Amino acid sequence: MEKIKKKYLFLIIIVIIGFIVGILFSNILSNEDSKLVANKITEYFNNLRDDVKIDYFKNLLTSLKNNLLYLSIIWILGLGIIGLLINNFILFFKSFILGFSVGSIINIYLYSGLILSFFYVFPSLLLNILVFTIMTYYANLFSLKIFNVLFKKKEFRFSLLIKRYTKILIYLTIVLVISSILETFVMPFGIKLFSFLIK
Repeated sequence: MEKIKKKYLFLIIIVIIGFIVGILFSNILSNEDSKLVANKITEYFNNLRDDVKIDYFKNLLTSLKNNLLYLSIIWILGLGIIGLLINNFILFFKSFILGFSVGSIINIYLYSGLILSFFYVFPSLLLNILVFTIMTYYANLFSLKIFNVLFKKKEFRFSLLIKRYTKILIYLTIVLVISSILETFVMPFGIKLFSFLIK
């Protein structure tokens, strides 16, 4: 139990560092890059505020494609030793993007951005980070099993572990589908409620 806590703590630290680095990076962009990011974000929020027609079905498909792609990559990389390095970096990258998004929104809308970023981040994007953290944990565990077989000559029941590993993928896929639905339909609604903060 103590080992499990330590491994999760390590991944949580990666998430926190990635999030903080993302926020810091959003504050050191060049003026040109800052304007580009600001234009993209303000366009998105203005479209929500002004009830510009949004293709929710297309957005849902895009969200599902991106989320499930990352989940699948983490799962596949976990089948080899290389996953121990790359999967942790993927988790860091996803956290970095989240931090960058929050930092950019706050930079544009200041105190109002705290509320807007809350609805932008919760519950879907944080749920995504939770899913990727859990998947990374089990992927790292599987990679360690492979490492022990190859270099320490330990034995394990591959068929039993791969079944369990696949079940975890299925469960987390279901959670990501729910997350994508929330991201597509609930998150924009939450932002619309506070559209008066968008200027």
